[in-house]
Order: sequence, then structure tokens, then C-alpha cells
Amino acid sequence: FKTFDFSRANLLRKYGPDWETVFADLAHRRIRAWGLNTVANWSDPKVYLLRRTPYTVCLNTSGPRIEGSDGWWGKFPDPFAQEFGDGIRARALQERISGTATDPWCIGYFVDNELSWGKDDRFLGLSSVLSPATQPAKLAFKAWLEAKYKTPAALSAAWGSAFASWDAFLACTNKPDVQRCGADLEAFHTQVAEQYFRVIRDAVKAAAPDTLYLGCRIASGAPSVYRAAAKYCDVVSVNIYNRRINKDLPPDAEDKPMINGEFHFGALDRGLFHTGLVATKNQQERAECYKAFVFDCLRHPRYVGTHWFQWKDQALTGRGDGENYQIGFLTVTDQPYPELVMAAREVAATMYPTRYGQRP
Repeated sequence: FKTFDFSRANLLRKYGPDWETVFADLAHRRIRAWGLNTVANWSDPKVYLLRRTPYTVCLNTSGPRIEGSDGWWGKFPDPFAQEFGDGIRARALQERISGTATDPWCIGYFVDNELSWGKDDRFLGLSSVLSPATQPAKLAFKAWLEAKYKTPAALSAAWGSAFASWDAFLACTNKPDVQRCGADLEAFHTQVAEQYFRVIRDAVKAAAPDTLYLGCRIASGAPSVYRAAAKYCDVVSVNIYNRRINKDLPPDAEDKPMINGEFHFGALDRGLFHTGLVATKNQQERAECYKAFVFDCLRHPRYVGTHWFQWKDQALTGRGDGENYQIGFLTVTDQPYPELVMAAREVAATMYPTRYGQRP
């Protein structure tokens, strides 16, 4: 995709050739003045490596995907693949070079974002079955089934299938009878989720043992995903596009703190022509929704933070995938939205009394 970044063009016009340095300095000063306290995910290292505001870092995994796992966000990474582990270990070690791994300003690492976990606790198990014979996750599922059933005949009896051999299981890409094999699919779905979080946790902790592993910013997922995240993450991260907090850990999950990695509200009375994912009628209602959402997080015993998405409006012409939302603290001409700024300041002024029950 090619697009034109009006925000950068306007910053060049406003601040001159050294606009990047000016804008980065101004970002930190605005953050402090507006009562914000963290540089969130997706942010530019040129800003957060100034080490003037606590920050988070975004890492991503690599390697093959589970072929049968088509979802809204693409295919799910195969955590049993050698390339998956090698890739995240190499990526985490790079942070020792950049200095974030030992930087007291660095809160922690988000790894990946809004993955295709599926709508139920069988999705990744079923996706593995539907994948080709060489899929590492399918090979891991075969090994798991061998340990449980011992023979292909026993597996066939349980699943209502006709696997003459374990290689026949690998070769088959037909959908099985989920009523017969549902328990096994659920069990392996959990195996995939735990493998995913465990491999990343180990890589992050090897590179940055004193920095938090903040999870993968779950947009949707069944209870087993949250249980696996709570088992291996220091903080379980979610993304919530709603007017209120609507995600929590299952009652049987390990007790871990949570952080919301993204939320926003947009309005059409000023600025661009798309509200983003949660619409409001005007800038004043947008500000009121901001306050209500953050206060909701502050009153929730498990949430330790929430991050706004994003710092400035997107370009009218859209980013690479076409998003052109009015969701910033700043317009494309670098002007703050005063209603939103005042809302952030009001929240900040009462944040700690609210958290500790001194505000109704």
C-alpha cells in the first residue's frame, strides 16, 4: 500500500526539518501535563528511548502458521515449530542490544496482538487436525494422542474414524466428528495455548528477567486461552473496544493482574469522517466515555492499567490497511482535542483516591 501521511507533513511544516526531535520532546511534555503515565504499545522507539516516561515494547513472533486456523486476524502461529521458538528468542535478545531489557523505564513486553484464538475451546485442536501432515502442531497432536490411546485402533474407536496407522491420522485433513472427539480437541487446544505462552515467557525472561511479560492483547478467546495466559504471563493483556470493561479471568484461572492494551472513542463533529470502533455523538460525549471507561478500570480489582489507541488521528487517506479513524488525542494538524485532554487530567487528579476507594 502507498498512502500520504498528512500528520508528518504537517509536523514538518509546523516545526521544520528537526520536527521528529521536537515532536518527541513535546510528546513527553504533553503526557506529563495531561496526567498520562505510560507510553503504550506500537510506539516509536525514538520517543520511548528518550527514557522520560515509563514505556512498553511490542515484539512479534515469526515462523509457520497453523494452516487450518483461518480467522479474522489470519492464521494462528504454530508454537511447536522450531522457527517459532528460535524467532522469539532472537527477537527478545535484540532488546538487550537496544537496552530495553535492562532499562528501569521499560515496564515490559507485549508479544503479538489480537490472535485468532477461535470462538471455542476446540478451535486450535480442530485447526491442527485440519492442517497438513507436516504441520508441527499436528505432529505434536499425534504424539499426544499416541500417549493417550497407544494404538490407531483405539483412537479410531474413540473418534468414530478409521485410522489404519498414525501416518493415516497425519494424512487426514477431513473434519472429524466433534461430538466424539470434542474432549481431545479441547485438551489439545489448551496444549497449544500453553505452548504458545510458555515458549514466549521463557524467551522474554531469558533476555530480560526483571521485565514483565505482558501477554498478547487478547481480543477474543475461550476460557482456556485466559487460563493459559494467566499461567505464564506476569500480566494478562486484553484489548477492549466497548464502553465498559467486559473481560476478566475465569474463576479457576491463576490470580494475575490484567491490563487493557487498547480502547478508544471517536466522534464526527470535528476532524475526520470515521469514529473508529466505538462511536460517540460529539467530543464532549467522547470525553465522558473516556472518563467512564478509565474509572471502570480503576474500580476493577484485577486491572492495573489501560492504554488508549492512539496518540494522534489517522490520516484521512488511511494507513496501510485503510483505517482512517478520528481516535487521537491530537488532530492531524497537531492540535489537542481539549475535551479529551481535560478528561484525562480529571481522571489523573483522582486516580489514586478512586483506586483505593476514597471516591464514590
